[in-house]
Amino acid sequence: MSENQNPQQGPYSEQLPSNAKLFSIFAYIGLFWLLGLLISPEKTSPFVRHHVNNGIVLSIMEAIAGVVGFLLGLIPYVGWLFELAVWGCCVAVMVMGIVAAAKTKYFSIPVIGDKIKIVK
Repeated sequence: MSENQNPQQGPYSEQLPSNAKLFSIFAYIGLFWLLGLLISPEKTSPFVRHHVNNGIVLSIMEAIAGVVGFLLGLIPYVGWLFELAVWGCCVAVMVMGIVAAAKTKYFSIPVIGDKIKIVK
């Protein structure tokens, strides 16, 4: 792959390790991204690491949304509506990530996906 080409465009082109797709899917479900990061023998695969990074970012977004939603929940209806909207966005991102991982494609979280790299 050339240096100018973004690896996160289109499907993954190299041979995936045996359970890489499974651990990439698990990365979007709660804290199961820990499996792909710590336990998985495929933890060195760039494909798995990309989806684990997305799972970590999604978990951080959910935690921040929970705290902000709790604080705004003190204001009737405002907090509930905010939390409902944010959780709906998180579920949508989770589903899009799972579908992309199942199709062995890279997926970046909209707006912030390319800007935050926790796992390199």
